[in-house]
Amino acid sequence: SSGINAEYGRKVKLGFEGDFSDCVDWFLKGGLVNGCYWEFNKEYLENEDGHKILHLTYEELTLEKPAAIRKINSFLGYDELSEEDIVSVDKATSLDPTKLKPDQHGKPGRAKEMLTQEQRSRFNERSRVEFEGFEGIPQSYTDEN
Repeated sequence: SSGINAEYGRKVKLGFEGDFSDCVDWFLKGGLVNGCYWEFNKEYLENEDGHKILHLTYEELTLEKPAAIRKINSFLGYDELSEEDIVSVDKATSLDPTKLKPDQHGKPGRAKEMLTQEQRSRFNERSRVEFEGFEGIPQSYTDEN
């Protein structure tokens, strides 16, 4: 699997050579084609223009979709949805997994499968430091599990 990830890295020209562990180290040091992950997110979170921003995580949208639908609906200022409406929106916004390519099957929590405990701890610690004082940070970014 690490060979596949390293090959993916070369395909998208991430700017590093090595295996998946090398890629994780590079990422944690701020490497990313378009700049540092944490700097990018802090710029967005600073929200200097004062936009109203709804923070949603992939986990919320996949594991708690009805609650996420309600959250989006409320954010947009619409009247409360009925359970029937929630089911309808859920169905209309769901992907048919039989029509997806194998590499399009995202699932929440993959970091626990792909990263070592030490790598997750490093990511969480850096996130805690970088995102201190910002609202809307997913709890999963700073949890130690």
